[in-house]
Amino acid sequence: MTRFRRLFPAVVPVVALMLLTACGVPAGVDKDLTDDWAMLAEPKVPSPPVGACYNTTVSYFAHDTTTIFSFTPVESCGTSHASETFFVGELTGSAANGSTPPKGAALNTAWSKCAKEAETFLGGNYHDGRLTLLVLAPSSAQWAGGARYFRCDLAEVASDGNKPVNRTSSLKDGLRGDKPAALTCAQEVYESDGKTWLDYTATACTNVHNMEYVGTYTSGERPFPKNSEERRAAMRPGCEALGAKYLGMSLSTLQSHQQLGIGFWLADEEAWSRGDRSARCYAMLFDKLTTVKSVKNLGNGKV
Repeated sequence: MTRFRRLFPAVVPVVALMLLTACGVPAGVDKDLTDDWAMLAEPKVPSPPVGACYNTTVSYFAHDTTTIFSFTPVESCGTSHASETFFVGELTGSAANGSTPPKGAALNTAWSKCAKEAETFLGGNYHDGRLTLLVLAPSSAQWAGGARYFRCDLAEVASDGNKPVNRTSSLKDGLRGDKPAALTCAQEVYESDGKTWLDYTATACTNVHNMEYVGTYTSGERPFPKNSEERRAAMRPGCEALGAKYLGMSLSTLQSHQQLGIGFWLADEEAWSRGDRSARCYAMLFDKLTTVKSVKNLGNGKV
């Protein structure tokens, strides 16, 4: 037993040497465990998803008061919804450098981009449909967090009053083919005095109606026309030219016609300041006259 105790210590240096060898550093390792970790990215507010659909809390889409807080997401565009995001872009230049989210003229470039993308998405100018275009900037909190997106939504509306219509399908291609989202004919709605045009109810031209969409006129650069005289001067000549072409008659014949004339619905002031200087133009029948057919190419005939 004494001999074994003497021999045992002699084995220890060999084992220790093996352990030291096993703990050696592999080639290419610098033994600094802190310098190879990537820095975490700055927190960023995510942009809204394209293709999402939303319910809304508003009764009418007024461009100066409708914000991202006016909407709540739904599971899919196959469920009931009021608006659809078809494009999301990034604000640049002065629109992105303000201390608060942009509005009015600061959204001019964003509106132009949304309108162009809407035409691709729909297959036609959104003004030709029962539609409104919504250009939504980030909230104040998102803006402070660095968000610089703009969200482009399309929504079906009941009339130019921009009352939301709930849908269960996408608006994509709504102005292609048989144009299911197209604006065609409608029945006027008056105030209680029976004289002041208040709104309209859209309908097929084969149903009873007394007005028909003839096109959208876009004004050149000018201040927003704030009274009836300014509105007539800015938009009526353009709408009458569109109307005469649609009806297949001369301008003089239209202006002296005994059964119909031209009315228009002007974009609101906020939309105008963004660049939407448009009016939807309508052939409108006089004296409670109605029809169940289109007046397109009416020419010298009677309604």
